[in-house]
Amino acid sequence: MPCGTDRCSSRTHDQRTMARVGQEHEGIVAMRLLCVGLMILCLTGCSVLMALSGNPPRDYAVLKAGSPRELVIEKFGAPTSSNTESGRITDRYDIEEGNTTNPARAGLNFYVDLATFGIWELIATPIEFFQGSQANYVVLYGSDGRLVSVTPAPLPELMGAFSSEPTKPQPVASAATGSPGAILPDIAVSDVDQVPTISPKPRKNAYAVVIGVARYRENLPQADFADRDAKLMSAYLTKVMGYGEENVVVLLNERAAKGDLEKYIEGWLPNRVEEGDSVFIYYSGHGTPNPKTGEAYLVPYDGDPTFADKTGYSLKRLYEHLAKLPSKEAVVVIDSCFSGSGGRSVIAKGMRPVGLSVENPILSAGKTVVLAASAGDQVSSSYDQKAHGLLTYFFLKGLQGEGDGNKDSTIELGELFAYLKPQVERVARREFNNEQTPQLIGSPELLKRGILLYERAGP
Repeated sequence: MPCGTDRCSSRTHDQRTMARVGQEHEGIVAMRLLCVGLMILCLTGCSVLMALSGNPPRDYAVLKAGSPRELVIEKFGAPTSSNTESGRITDRYDIEEGNTTNPARAGLNFYVDLATFGIWELIATPIEFFQGSQANYVVLYGSDGRLVSVTPAPLPELMGAFSSEPTKPQPVASAATGSPGAILPDIAVSDVDQVPTISPKPRKNAYAVVIGVARYRENLPQADFADRDAKLMSAYLTKVMGYGEENVVVLLNERAAKGDLEKYIEGWLPNRVEEGDSVFIYYSGHGTPNPKTGEAYLVPYDGDPTFADKTGYSLKRLYEHLAKLPSKEAVVVIDSCFSGSGGRSVIAKGMRPVGLSVENPILSAGKTVVLAASAGDQVSSSYDQKAHGLLTYFFLKGLQGEGDGNKDSTIELGELFAYLKPQVERVARREFNNEQTPQLIGSPELLKRGILLYERAGP
């Protein structure tokens, strides 16, 4: 029976209503899916964009000794700041390392985010945020515009005072604060910076205090590379000469104030050195003369040559304290000078240069031997091409094997001196038009007996 007009009309209306509701529902679902998709895209955007916004890679290979400054800037980038002093240029770089642009990582973040509906973003975003770390470097160029050394930068306010206090490629270890232990050198810029890989005979009863002061609290000229000298010397002591790391103290820059020298020379050594032990003292930095008393002084970080007797540490005092130790021998290496004529020496304002010797009556019959960088009236030079003091460079070069004259796998102090003395004289004359004659001072009996510096361990 055919339906009535009203009933058919009602059914048609209901069908149209249901169709319209269905279409509206499908539209809402599509809109929700679109919103979810947009949310996922927004969520993935953070980690993806962060992975794509890294820094361009830097050419670290150009940071080597001898590279022209123009080439370094072209390949490595422009420095953050620059300073020129005495013909030398010091460039500072404040850069972010470990956060280069990485399309592969960005793509991975995108697809994993889609697969996890944005949950991965909660993990990826913090990872991307903490990519990289701040690094600060000082690049030193010689007067010829070629790279001499690269070291971790000092504090910003110290810009212009070149220092290798690391940090770095290599952070400053606890030894730099005065604690026992050896530190490895910074970025290698010369052959001696590559510490030999050998097996030295351990010297458990040997103690060392290593001091390097490149910059000073007072307005004094910088002692170029002095802190680098000390850090590298400490590495040779432990890795070549067989000293235990716990028996080596390294004092650098502001950690080498007069009180620090007193603490470790007059307190730490006497508390540890026993009968028959060996002692090694190394100093790299400025020396100063006291014309009134005829004494030679080491200049600590807080030293002032105008008040050398109050703020300096005299060699006489050093020798006296070493003489009191029950050790069988003490070696003192001084890469400094006391003429006040420049180089690694300073003098009070208004005073004329004088010539003071590092000799002392205590040395003539005692158990202390001193290796000094130069004679009393000479200047001790820094070797720019090698980024070390001239004496220190050839001392370490000798320990690499050049100083083993008779090739018996042992190196004695006298043997090493015979190697380095003509080398220092030759380079000083050729490179600096200067006379620098290293001195080896001590009792004839002790020098004749010989003082062992290095001995290779047996098979």
